[in-house]
Amino acid sequence: MSRAVGSISTVLQTSPEAATSDPCARRCPVHRLTGGYFVPLDPQLFFRALLAAGINGLAGVPCSILNHLTLEAEASSEIDYIPASVEGEAVSAAAGMWLGGGLGAAMMQNSGLGNAVNPLVSLSIPYEIPVLMIVSWRGEPGKKDAVHHFPMGAATPGIFELLGIPVTVLREETDLERAVADAVAYMQKERRPAGLIVPRGLFQKASTASDSSERPPPILGDGARPKSASPLVFGGGALPSRSNVLAAWMERHPEDLAVSTTGFMSREVSSHGLVDRHFPMQGSMGFAAAIGLGLARTVPQHAVHVLDGDGALIMRLGSLATIGAMAPKRFVHLVVDNGTYASTGGQLTVSPHVDFPAAALACGYRAAASCRGGDGLAEALDWAASRAGAGPVLLQVAVNEREAEGLERPVLSPQEIALAFRDGVAGRR
Repeated sequence: MSRAVGSISTVLQTSPEAATSDPCARRCPVHRLTGGYFVPLDPQLFFRALLAAGINGLAGVPCSILNHLTLEAEASSEIDYIPASVEGEAVSAAAGMWLGGGLGAAMMQNSGLGNAVNPLVSLSIPYEIPVLMIVSWRGEPGKKDAVHHFPMGAATPGIFELLGIPVTVLREETDLERAVADAVAYMQKERRPAGLIVPRGLFQKASTASDSSERPPPILGDGARPKSASPLVFGGGALPSRSNVLAAWMERHPEDLAVSTTGFMSREVSSHGLVDRHFPMQGSMGFAAAIGLGLARTVPQHAVHVLDGDGALIMRLGSLATIGAMAPKRFVHLVVDNGTYASTGGQLTVSPHVDFPAAALACGYRAAASCRGGDGLAEALDWAASRAGAGPVLLQVAVNEREAEGLERPVLSPQEIALAFRDGVAGRR
């Protein structure tokens, strides 16, 4: 598949016109007319094109321009939909889908595209994890829109070019099936993300899921969070070290899949060399839980552990709500809490003021506990293992500041780690 570089964006060619014109400069596209009026495209054609191209997972943050896609995904049994709390979570969950053997897309409005940059540049691109970016185009230059959309509207194509992500701007004359197929073919060949930009008005407006005057209040619906008991507390004795916790965890779960947060956690995890089951992150801080969620939804038959840190989880507390709502049954969230950002010099976090287990229960986790002493570590880990299978469980373990000596970044490249992990998951099927 060839690529052409326009003056602003990199464009995946899906038609002869795309090779000779800069989509960002096309202020007057050729509209399909019926009786003198433009007829928007059928949004179901776009959704069906995604399915036909092999997209089997979608994580997204809503946008009115993409409302049809959200409604189709919510109602479909052919695609796994994750309503993300933030755009970066959507990208990370889609990456987790690929690690589990699937192929995911991340949907968002361009107003939040900036929130997706971190996991794109420190996860999807360096690890060569293909993610299809479906981004609406609010504030497109030359079109009427709210004033606050224009800065990002002008910047949107350039952001893709700056990141080296090929992108297609969908227009009225676009062959949707070919545009999607070309983007996915590029992703699979190059193991890189690709983008589709959806301008305002391209698709027919989707009707809402139901008349809000007839349906019961969603906040009181069947999806309301389950009532949970108060968090359990284990403890006694001096605090263990991170190494103590990881050794005890490894002893209990030698074969289980795990995603570890960036920093010293992943350095120590990677020192065991088990990349066929452990995915040590080197960046995208705070998104370990989202990656784990995408993975868990793709391989629900396997237990998935997220080895998180207090500073990382504080960055993305919204993921607790998403995980609680999605309720992956075999999801174990281990939060190793030393109260510091250890790998950047030991600066203090605000974790002493955060009750992680209570927050998890409030967000829909089925069980949560804390361990505040080495004497209770074995019992706490055994408790978490016993609850796995009944829904997401969180265990916070307070640790001291001692770190293992000589911790280095993984020897394997990010690309090698991602492929080894995906192949390891495939070998379990």
